[in-house]
Amino acid sequence: MSNDPNIIYGGDLDESFDYPTVGALLYDNFRDGGDKLSLIDANKNQQWTFTDLWEQSIKVAKALHGAGIRQNDVISVLSENRLEITAILYGTMFLNAIYAPANFFYTERELEHTYSITKPKFVFISSSAKELAPKLKQFNVKRVILLDDDNVDTENFISYKIFLNKFGSNNFDVDRFVRQPVKLFDQVAAIFMSSGTTGLPKGVELTHGNLVAYILCNLERVPSAKALFGTIKSLHVAPWFHVMGFVGHLLFTSSREFCDVFMSKFIPKLFLETIEKHKISIMFVPPSVIHFMCETPLRKNYDLTSLKCIFSSAAPLSKELEEQVKKLLNDEVYIFQAYGQTEASNVVNSSFGNANQGSIGIVNKATYAKIVDENGNSLGVRGVGEICFKGPFIMKGYRKNPEETANTIDNDGWLHTGDLGYYDEDHQFYIVDRIKELIKYKGYQVPPAELEGLLVSHPKIKDAGVIGIPDEIAGELPFAFVVKEGDLTEQEVKDFVEKSASNPKWLRGGVKFIDDIPRNITGKVLRREMKEYYKNMTAKL
Repeated sequence: MSNDPNIIYGGDLDESFDYPTVGALLYDNFRDGGDKLSLIDANKNQQWTFTDLWEQSIKVAKALHGAGIRQNDVISVLSENRLEITAILYGTMFLNAIYAPANFFYTERELEHTYSITKPKFVFISSSAKELAPKLKQFNVKRVILLDDDNVDTENFISYKIFLNKFGSNNFDVDRFVRQPVKLFDQVAAIFMSSGTTGLPKGVELTHGNLVAYILCNLERVPSAKALFGTIKSLHVAPWFHVMGFVGHLLFTSSREFCDVFMSKFIPKLFLETIEKHKISIMFVPPSVIHFMCETPLRKNYDLTSLKCIFSSAAPLSKELEEQVKKLLNDEVYIFQAYGQTEASNVVNSSFGNANQGSIGIVNKATYAKIVDENGNSLGVRGVGEICFKGPFIMKGYRKNPEETANTIDNDGWLHTGDLGYYDEDHQFYIVDRIKELIKYKGYQVPPAELEGLLVSHPKIKDAGVIGIPDEIAGELPFAFVVKEGDLTEQEVKDFVEKSASNPKWLRGGVKFIDDIPRNITGKVLRREMKEYYKNMTAKL
């Protein structure tokens, strides 16, 4: 690393990367956890101990190996959060195969794009996505494992229980295999979809080294967390196909100090019941859930005093909402913001500890950060520019997409986030704006270019431009400017998108018909001009 005084370093990790694989780290933690509770499914009222988690993950690893899965084969999941998914995740990692979940709300079009990148060999699917099961064969999926059917065993489809029994009766030594070392920062462990700074979603390759670094960095905070909050019982509502839900789940199952309570589906009444029933002390949620807590009259019926800490992530948390939730619970509750990207294993900055209001905190351990201007020059205190990171959390790259990888990670290994920000005299970071065009709806990434491509496929739409408009609850809502040909209503445009795109991409912000979409000389949509037009348009209302 250079002697540039404007580069901020988070400090060394206390523990070295002395693990052959991420599977080895997790395998030993699960095995030694015994009968202590590890996981609770709040929706189904089911639970696993660490021994259950260890045994079930081994069963999956043996069955996958018996069915022909080997290192670097890709396993996908189309399912809501459930206990079995945890075993599938870790069973996959025990084999050094690659875990690549997909959003089970995806339309066939979106799933086709995702699977053209990840190319899964096996897919585990729940009844929530059952309508997609017959279509998986066209994506060259070799085997579909049905989580909710008990008696299916055909050439292409097999029940989960039959799969475990049929292929798991072998002598494959999982214990020995997980201890065979890999190149930590070369061997891919998981692939998550992200739109990066522009364009269609891309497959982010997270390595064994990325995940080991994430686990070690956060486990160092456990003693401080226990001192602050006592018994640590966490609650997660984010789906595990989203990197926010995935890394939180990974962390809270990797330590025997935690019990992770999760929800497969957000049900308002059950959410509040779960906090009271299980005496939740730490909660990981997007700002939209915090807003719900503050606004719902249901909260008066439940005791929420066990909550000691709320981690907010996936979208900015406003100062007003932070003050509102503190008033609702008590001033002693800790509200922390976390900042990250899929490309950086989710979290690279956290306000855990002392942080100024509105700050995303200091950079994580083992991580370097800098702010650069448009010419790539590093800036000092309170200089506003693009936030860049470097270190063991940064992805290997976009799967089979070297051009976009090179556009995101420069020759010196710095990840360019596309976000504008600065740091203060205490090296706390602040987000100012986004350079990139990505829309964030309740933490979900909505690529404007993808929606524009969909809109112009409509026979009566000549051109389209999509922007995100501010929304206090969701963060941003997709809004479309449309140049139409012939008779077309705003509702017809909305209906067209809802039939072809998953829920977060729906045009909740609205539709406005205009004569021309502003573009530069190369044809690129000028979103800043469209945002200014939208501001002027709404100001007149």
